[in-house]
Amino acid sequence: MNIVYYVDDFPKLSESFILNEIYELSQLGHNVAVCALQKPECKIEHNEFDELNVPISYVKTPTYKDITQLLSKKVWNLQMFKDSFYYASPLDHAANFFRAKQCIEFVDSLKWDPEHFHSHFATISKFGALYASNYYNEPFTITTHAYDLYKEPIGTYTKQLLQQSDRIVTISEYNKRYIQDRFTSNTPIDVIHAGIRPEKFASTQSSQQNRVLTISRFVEKKGLPYALEAVEMVSDEIPELEYHIIGSGEMEDELIRKVEQLGIGENVDFLNKVTDQRLIIELDEARCYLLPCIIPNSGDRDGIPVSLMEAMAMKTPPVSTSISGIPELVDHGQNGLLTEPENAEALADALLKLLQDEFKWNAYAESASRKITREFNIKKEVCKLENTFQATQTLK
Repeated sequence: MNIVYYVDDFPKLSESFILNEIYELSQLGHNVAVCALQKPECKIEHNEFDELNVPISYVKTPTYKDITQLLSKKVWNLQMFKDSFYYASPLDHAANFFRAKQCIEFVDSLKWDPEHFHSHFATISKFGALYASNYYNEPFTITTHAYDLYKEPIGTYTKQLLQQSDRIVTISEYNKRYIQDRFTSNTPIDVIHAGIRPEKFASTQSSQQNRVLTISRFVEKKGLPYALEAVEMVSDEIPELEYHIIGSGEMEDELIRKVEQLGIGENVDFLNKVTDQRLIIELDEARCYLLPCIIPNSGDRDGIPVSLMEAMAMKTPPVSTSISGIPELVDHGQNGLLTEPENAEALADALLKLLQDEFKWNAYAESASRKITREFNIKKEVCKLENTFQATQTLK
């Protein structure tokens, strides 16, 4: 199949699932091209990207000088306009037509004709992909995740974008129920996990007895202040506790100050961004993985964090919270432990159980790895995605 991906930043460190998906589709013999709205400023180190051999085009950000390009025959096309009646500013409408035009020009330059258009995240820019699919009269699907569904204010355009899609993909049953209740009960919805490559995360069983790890963007929904409070409590009982944090983000200064306030500077090590190789080592050496996700006042939340999958694949049992789709990944008391969100004391109790109970830790570690191989394997999930794409072929 000839598939055009229309995405925001590519490749983006926090969206490795998109890269993995495209890589696996190309490995299966599909022709894949990527039309991206931005190229990340920071250099990304991913073996999958280094091995990826697909055409990639970056859309130019429109300016007022580009308004004349909207007079193109590629834009003044009835197929393009049929899904453009949604509430948005004139600038947003013009920008989406401009993006669609550039996408069409890129697709026209390919050595094959498109048969399917796919996007990730139901944001307003994805109307550009919908317009391009209309221009070629080919199916359009979109994968929804979390902030695009839950972070208020939800776009007034979201319902129409999802209703006009030929099929919706989402990452959890939790999301599926929410989409059906709030946005559309008519568009078919397939639950396909944002899987990983389990073989990339082979444990050497070399975990450090008192090492806890978090890999996260430093944003509110990750609940990292509660993680630090829990670490402070655990360090009272295990003074030699080591807490490694990989990541960066807007809350970095706040988190550093909190470490100082809690007096746990000797226990906490901020590692910032690391290479793939160092990431694997950190996951391998960690005794348990901590990600205390919360739902902020904005409504934003995680879907099913990929970092939890990676930790479980490495036989590093997780401690997380029972929000969103996380309980579909972490089976409490079988392959990890879940607490209610915003409860540092419960997190501390869960950490102590994993750090001090060897029998329980071994059972959870093995069960976690099996769960990822069985249900969150990117190869299996991409096969499901193929079925989704094929199911749309008779619709146009």
